[in-house]
Amino acid sequence: MENKGCVLAVDDQPINVKLLSVQLQSAGFVVLMAYGGQEALDMAAKHMPDLILLDIMMPDMDGYEVCRRLKANAITAGIPVIFISALTDVAEKVNAFKCGGVDYICKPFQKDEVISRVGTHLNLYFLQRSLKEKVEEETAKRRSGEQMLVQQSKMAAMGEMLGMITHQWKQPLNAIAVTAQDLEDAFTHNELDEEYLHSSVATITNQTEFMQRTADDFRNFLRPSKEKIRFGVNDAVEEVISMFSPYFAKSGIGLKLWLKGDDFTITGYPNEFKQVVLNLISNSKDAILSRKDKGTENKIDITVGKDSGGHITITIRDTGGGIPEDVMDKIFKPYFTTKPPDKGTGIGLYMSKTIIETNMGWQLSVSNVEGGAEFRIDTWHLQK
Repeated sequence: MENKGCVLAVDDQPINVKLLSVQLQSAGFVVLMAYGGQEALDMAAKHMPDLILLDIMMPDMDGYEVCRRLKANAITAGIPVIFISALTDVAEKVNAFKCGGVDYICKPFQKDEVISRVGTHLNLYFLQRSLKEKVEEETAKRRSGEQMLVQQSKMAAMGEMLGMITHQWKQPLNAIAVTAQDLEDAFTHNELDEEYLHSSVATITNQTEFMQRTADDFRNFLRPSKEKIRFGVNDAVEEVISMFSPYFAKSGIGLKLWLKGDDFTITGYPNEFKQVVLNLISNSKDAILSRKDKGTENKIDITVGKDSGGHITITIRDTGGGIPEDVMDKIFKPYFTTKPPDKGTGIGLYMSKTIIETNMGWQLSVSNVEGGAEFRIDTWHLQK
C-alpha cells in the first residue's frame, strides 16, 4: 500500500491511540504513538512526522501547551497539528486554533472523518512544502545568476581598468626606456659619471613610484566597501575624474565637474559609488564615440548639488545624442545593450541601478536632454 505520510497520534488513553493507529494504518498512513505531552515533543523533534493528531486533556501537559511548544521550535513549527478532543465548547476550539492548530475533531471520532481530514491537511502540507522548495530553488538560481552578473561586471570593470592602467603607464615606461638607453649610450661614449648615474637612477625611481601609486589607486578603486560609511561625494567624484580623465581625453572627450556647494557628505559604500560613476561616464563615452554627428562637442558634465528638498543629487550629462525612446525602459535590464557584442555586455547599467537602489536605497534614473542623455542619482534622504 502506498505510504500517504507519517502521523504522530498523541493521547494519554492507550485505547484511543491504538484505535487511531489501526484506522490510519488501514488507509495507508504510517503511525507513531505517544502517550503524553513531553513524549510527543521528543518524538516530534526526533522523527519529524508529517502531521500530529493531538489530544487536549492530558495529565503531564495539556495539548494547548504541547502545540505552543511545537510552534515555538523552529524544527517542528511547520508540522500541522489537528486537535482531537472530547471538549466541544466553542471557546476550546478557538483556543486550539490560536495555539496553532489547523483543524479540530470532536470525540467520539468517526474513522472516515479522521481519515478525510488527515488526508486533506497532509495534501496541503505536502503542497506547501513543495512550493517552499521551489521558491528556495528559484531564489538560489536567482542569487547564483546575480552573483554571475556581479562577477561579469567586475571582469568588465577590470578590463576597462587594464586599458586605463596601460594608458597611465605608457609615458613612465617610455621615460624609463629612454633613460636606460641614455645610460647605455653614456657608458659607450665614456660620458657616464657619478652625477649622470644618480640623475638617471632618480628619474627611473620617480617613474616607478608613479606607476606603483597608479596601481595602488586602481586596486583600491576596485576593492569593495565592507560597510556603509560617511564619505564626501565631491571627493569621490573628483577621484574618478582625476584617475580617468586622461584616458577619456585620449578619445577626445572632456570630463568636467560642477560643484554646487562644498562638503557634500553622505552615508553609503564609497567604492561602489565610484564604480557607478565610472560605469555611467563610460556609458556616456561609448554613446559619444558612436554618435553619427561628429561636429558636436565631445563632453561629459558631472554636477553635484542639492534639490529643493535638501537631497544630494549627482547628474551625468553627455553629448552622445540621447537614448532612443523605444529602448529607454530597457537600458537598466540585465544583458540589454545597443552596443556591438565586442563593445558591451549589457550589465554595467544593470549593476549600477542595483548598487544605487538595492544596496544604497537611493534612485538612479535617466532622461534625454538636448544633445544627449542625463543620468541622475537621487539620494532621497536629507543630509545633515
